[in-house]
Amino acid sequence: MTESRDSFARFREVLEAIGFRPSSSLGQNFLLDPTLHRVIAQSAGAGEHDVVLEIGVGLGFLTRELAAVAASVVGVEIDKRLFEVASRELAGFPNVQLVRADALGGPGGTIAPEAVDAVRSRLHTGGRLLVVANLPYSVSGPLLAELCCLDPLPSRILVLVQKELGQRLAAPHGTGDYGSLSALCQALYRVRILRDVPPQVFRPRPKVVSALVELVRREDLALPDPAARRSLARFLRALFQQRRKVLRTTLPRACEAAGLELPAHGIDLGLRAEALSPDVLLGLWAGGVARGG
Repeated sequence: MTESRDSFARFREVLEAIGFRPSSSLGQNFLLDPTLHRVIAQSAGAGEHDVVLEIGVGLGFLTRELAAVAASVVGVEIDKRLFEVASRELAGFPNVQLVRADALGGPGGTIAPEAVDAVRSRLHTGGRLLVVANLPYSVSGPLLAELCCLDPLPSRILVLVQKELGQRLAAPHGTGDYGSLSALCQALYRVRILRDVPPQVFRPRPKVVSALVELVRREDLALPDPAARRSLARFLRALFQQRRKVLRTTLPRACEAAGLELPAHGIDLGLRAEALSPDVLLGLWAGGVARGG
């Protein structure tokens, strides 16, 4: 059980004293409900050997709850002023390491290398990497796509995102919400929406409802190689880029984008990509990889 934190009013005074104003472009909506912080931390299922990566530390409210259940927490914060406040507030937690960085600040928009290095330095045999975060709305999709390509691949991802994105992540094939990110995440994880989270528990209040989404790595996952997962991501992005086009047009372009040969298949090329399940799409990609060497 963590020590009770101070009220948000005290933190608001601290932020006002340094002239801080939340940035909508950075998605700075603070989750205030302490009960929900504890629920999220407990739902992550972190064990005594596990490392949690938190993207968007903010004022450290969720961080301190995660520190109570995980071996280590690596928190990433882009805002210098929030980083300094959180560093002071979390100074008493020896298992927390804060990294000031843009989480997508790596080469080509990949996960920041300093965050990846911090995770790897704390991850030991028998431990898992978990990602738990209140993600900034504006970069939630790209962040999740990059987490799917991360080395090591997170065992579980538990994130607060805009409800619309949550619905896309969990969407079944054959529906309008199903797309390249849906297919990529579902090829690697079992995805489900745990609960809706109303705007009232955030400050400032967002204009949309959020959702707590859980991604649990599939036990039958056959893609341990991060380079292979990145190739799959490129393949799926190109395949869904022109949603109204059929596979006869999109499949050759997707194979070219991923550096693959056109696979032998028994797929009806008159179908659109959205009609195919993640496992079927994974099979198409794998056929191109096998023929391409």
